[in-house]
Amino acid sequence: MEIYLLAALVFVYVISVITLDKHTLQRAWTLAFIASFILTAVAIVFVRIYHQTVLLGSNPLNWYYLLYMFGSLAVVLGIINLWMYRGAFWRIITAKPKADDDKE
Repeated sequence: MEIYLLAALVFVYVISVITLDKHTLQRAWTLAFIASFILTAVAIVFVRIYHQTVLLGSNPLNWYYLLYMFGSLAVVLGIINLWMYRGAFWRIITAKPKADDDKE
């Protein structure tokens, strides 16, 4: 399932590189990153608060714990990256596209 998701995202990226200008491409993929980041954080909070076991035995739950740990680490690193590059993210989201200088 994950391979199909990865292949679909690569396909969407290639199509968006071909069809969109650089500014719109940066804005779209930055907003997609922020949306997936927020969704991951909400899912981790939900699992943490409600202690969902999803009716699994102890062995599969160990793998889910590792996924939870790495997901939590990704959220923390994402917060740090958003803070460090907040100026760049803000410019990508709020800046107006520049007119091409090649037009005469």
